[in-house]
Amino acid sequence: MLRVEWLLAQSSSEGFSLPILAAAAAAGVVWLALAAAIALARRVPDVDAGPATQDLPPESPALASMLCDDFELGTEEVPATVVDLAARGVLELEEVQPGRTICRVRRPDPDGLTPYEQRVLESIAAKAIDGVVPAQALTTGPEAASRGWHRAYDKEVIAEAQARGLTYDRWPAGLVGLVGLGAFVVFGLIVLAGYVGGETTRDEIAPAVAAGGVAGVSVAALVGVSAAWQRSLAQLPTADGTRAAARCLGFQRHLHENEHFDHAPAASVVIWGRHLAYATALGAAAACVAALPMGAEDDRHAWSRHGGRWRKVRVRYPRGLPPGWGKHPAFALFLAVVWGGLAAAAVYGLVRVADAELTADPTFSREQLDWIGRSALIACIPFLVAIGWSLWVLARALPDLWQRREITGDVVRARRRRQIFASDGDDPKYWNYLAIDDGSSTRIRAFRVREDLYRAAPQGATVTVVVTPGLGHLREVRRERAPAG
Repeated sequence: MLRVEWLLAQSSSEGFSLPILAAAAAAGVVWLALAAAIALARRVPDVDAGPATQDLPPESPALASMLCDDFELGTEEVPATVVDLAARGVLELEEVQPGRTICRVRRPDPDGLTPYEQRVLESIAAKAIDGVVPAQALTTGPEAASRGWHRAYDKEVIAEAQARGLTYDRWPAGLVGLVGLGAFVVFGLIVLAGYVGGETTRDEIAPAVAAGGVAGVSVAALVGVSAAWQRSLAQLPTADGTRAAARCLGFQRHLHENEHFDHAPAASVVIWGRHLAYATALGAAAACVAALPMGAEDDRHAWSRHGGRWRKVRVRYPRGLPPGWGKHPAFALFLAVVWGGLAAAAVYGLVRVADAELTADPTFSREQLDWIGRSALIACIPFLVAIGWSLWVLARALPDLWQRREITGDVVRARRRRQIFASDGDDPKYWNYLAIDDGSSTRIRAFRVREDLYRAAPQGATVTVVVTPGLGHLREVRRERAPAG
């Protein structure tokens, strides 16, 4: 308390207090390092698959899917639950003609269902007429309602996993609150630095801008991390969960060795029984997932068989990060020079405004000049970010003018994303993305490509592409194999 009173007594109502700004920047860096250490300590462990086996695991298909997918839930679990209910006689899946399946509710009020199985059954029963609903109508409502439905389903699956002692939250409320507290502390120090003020000389302008920029970026990063952790449903395994995951991975290996599952229709559950439900959940029955739209194909998770072995990959569709992704190197260099130059000029002008020597201007009062100077320093932050963006793009784009590399792999996702700022209601514009798995990683960054290249590489095809290594600019596509089916 005495320290705060002393600081207030020393206030000169000019600029920001450089020591407090430096403390805010240091606190932000320390808290970000702490968040990074927490994320590293709580990363999902690798689980080695057990021996291949055809024995059904004691876990439900939905639980088995989560255990085999780094303890996260995708979209195969819902259609797998539908098939599992059919295998257990609660529903009936009947193919009335090739490519057309109907779902019939046989037992509308069975005993022994889990909450998420009951949720699926109630959703189907609500759409059924005389107990029958076409498979194509098995949806979960409009986009917003569907997201809420699936999130509630996922929470119920997770609740069962935790009740069985298999998993626990990766990001508990205590850790989320700790990271959020860091954002609050750093922001409070920034506010205190402005309230206390200080004599900011010409030599101190650059350190003040740098410290303020680091502190401001730290607040934004901590808020983003805290929000992401709060939304996440990610889990970590207990010792029992690790053993269960190894067992389910061994069963998954057996299912992927049987090629009949991949094209088996949903109605063939009368032949395969619960094995087809687990094959649906574990990525070995693509036809079932396609036939039951309650679990539409996931944009960000895909099954790939590149290299002759099935595995699940995660796909990201870059928009702003990494900077310049997908752009032609020459165009990226041009943008970097233009935006970097404009941002540097803006920072120079703002620093001049914040310079203590300008406070002698009689047009404004001392207090007004003080707030103008502080605002100018704060306004430097986005331009400093733009300069950082430009330097990054310059470093990546310059070598791309002459460097090339070839990638051969399977197109696991071909997607279009609507551009936010370049579109209007009557003439929307899209970015085209190709996610290509070459077997090098389970995390794939999709390439943003021209329309003609996008059309030349349909999902499921095996292609060889020529790209630049820095910005991922795709220059050429050669199809090696047409998509299956």
